[in-house]
Amino acid sequence: MMHLLAIIADLYTPLLIFFWLFYLYRGAATRGAEIKVLLFSLLLVYTVMLLDNYFNIWPIWGLDYSTHSAVALVFVVNLIWRNKVLRLLAPLSLFAYCCLMRLLNYHSFADTFMTILVLLPALLYWQKGLKNQLVCK
Repeated sequence: MMHLLAIIADLYTPLLIFFWLFYLYRGAATRGAEIKVLLFSLLLVYTVMLLDNYFNIWPIWGLDYSTHSAVALVFVVNLIWRNKVLRLLAPLSLFAYCCLMRLLNYHSFADTFMTILVLLPALLYWQKGLKNQLVCK
């Protein structure tokens, strides 16, 4: 059973990427801006990871930076702006993923919560800015 849950956890982010690519393909006029926001978001995720590895920020609090949750968050934040259904389902899927990570003993809830708390403001700001920029055009 745990092996199956591990496979599901491994498939979560690729599934999010598939949905992101699907919506990227549908919005041909916005591709360049969408890709820029994605690259900046991923750069943030991995910069925070490198800073954590160098300065041991999360371990000070007995936590572990969850890179997998951070990458998933990038795509979830993008998908919530797509439509009302995804605005509900994407965050719920991230919560389920965090529960799965806890069940598999990959990360604690505190690990994923702190990771999300640190990254979410910047990710939402960039996505909102992207959407505002596209609406103004």
